[in-house]
Amino acid sequence: MDFWSITENFLWKDSEDVLGIRSLLLHNIKACISHLFPNGRFYKKKFCIADLQKDQIVVDMKAGNWSSLVTGKSGDIISLWAFVTGKTKLFDVIGLISKWLNAERFIYRDENGKDIIYVYLYNDNSYYAWNTKTRSSDSRPLFNIPEIIKSDRVVIVKGEKCAEKLTNHGITATTVMFDSIDQTDFSPLNGKQIIIWPDNNEVGKQYAEKIANKLSNLKYSIFNIPEGKKSGWSALDAIAEEIDINRLLISANPVVKENISAFSVKQYLNDKSPIPKDIISPRILIPGGLLVFGGTPKVGKTDFLISWLANMSAGVPFFDMVPVKPLKIFYLQTDVGYHYMRERLQQLKIDSKLLDLVANNFAITSDTNLLLDESKVYNTVKQFFNPAEVDVIVIDSLRNVFNYRNENDNNVMYSFLQEKVEKLRSTINPSAGVILTHNVNKKLPKENPFQSLSGASSLRNVYTSGMLMLKPIEEENIRQLMFESKNGQSLPTKFISKVNGSWYSQVCGI
Repeated sequence: MDFWSITENFLWKDSEDVLGIRSLLLHNIKACISHLFPNGRFYKKKFCIADLQKDQIVVDMKAGNWSSLVTGKSGDIISLWAFVTGKTKLFDVIGLISKWLNAERFIYRDENGKDIIYVYLYNDNSYYAWNTKTRSSDSRPLFNIPEIIKSDRVVIVKGEKCAEKLTNHGITATTVMFDSIDQTDFSPLNGKQIIIWPDNNEVGKQYAEKIANKLSNLKYSIFNIPEGKKSGWSALDAIAEEIDINRLLISANPVVKENISAFSVKQYLNDKSPIPKDIISPRILIPGGLLVFGGTPKVGKTDFLISWLANMSAGVPFFDMVPVKPLKIFYLQTDVGYHYMRERLQQLKIDSKLLDLVANNFAITSDTNLLLDESKVYNTVKQFFNPAEVDVIVIDSLRNVFNYRNENDNNVMYSFLQEKVEKLRSTINPSAGVILTHNVNKKLPKENPFQSLSGASSLRNVYTSGMLMLKPIEEENIRQLMFESKNGQSLPTKFISKVNGSWYSQVCGI
């Protein structure tokens, strides 16, 4: 069988790649032939004769070439695998060889999850094979594109093995093909928080600097290797040492290179990658977003919040607010003690089929006062979740954790949001959404009720969405829910009421 006639779907990047895989087999030629022909007969370490159905195969033990004594077909050691196994595609043949060699395989995929490139790693040597059906250009893709699209933070490392290990530990990571930085398409990183993690040596430093030069129009940081680490220390070593990677990335004081983020109109028009999915749609809470949930005192914000979050943690809609999946939620509240919180939770009408999801995805502090100490909060979160997997952080309420002078001072409020709220989010999961509850003034502005939030000028400049819970008629049980979105159409105003422990929509309003 002519091996090259059956590989129409795949093409090696160059002949050296074929020689590389072939050389691995030739270094293990006797074991290889014994594997393919368990009953083969070896003669003077020069050749082997083996029976294959009604055929006889002769294999040269030095070069690995073979020929059929019956049909006259011939080929090299790689085509022998195809001939014996009956495989007709290079991908399948190389997969079998790699499995037998115990070589690791990594797959580059496009934004639709289709395979582009197959990488085979054996004794620190890499060999690349393109899938010509999905290859669309000469530019080199980043590794792990489907995960990059879903993530707000991406770590760039050296090597597919390192990138895959980090991703499996909940840290989205990527790398470039055989260090071809200049030929790599970095566009999937647009709008992401980028961290470059160099190996701890001169080569690693140069690698990081070259990538940084290619990312000059993006915001990125270069990870500082902790002191005392050995030469060549990398993310693989950090994983082996069972270090908390997420905490390490935050605490290692990365060198931030921040540029003005600007793109040509051509870039905006040509970027067809999917818009990141809302954490809670429609645009109620987006990845890395801030939702400020305000209400007049004693309006029932906490009761409503507990019911809403319980539904979000179960992955079910609540008054047209739809979670992307069952959300992992950490609720940091300062008002309700343990016994009174359990009383409220036990009064919730939760579908028994959803109870396990709520029980495992929703964690609540008990009448705590941490003043947003990120280390203490992080350690508390770790008791329940992998911090990198937390979807929503709830702070209830702003006033009880605000230890600054005047919440109506714009500069003071900006400082609080950056130094406390954003730092807390970055410590736990930069992609998480934050819900911050706050009080509103009883006297509402007629034109825009959201201006009634204390510190509204600075809050509304920073938040990505807002919600208000009001009581239009003090004597009635009806609440009014209002929505504001900075990134799309807001939900229409809703009128709701709580009856027998459950919240219901009042279709007719008030």
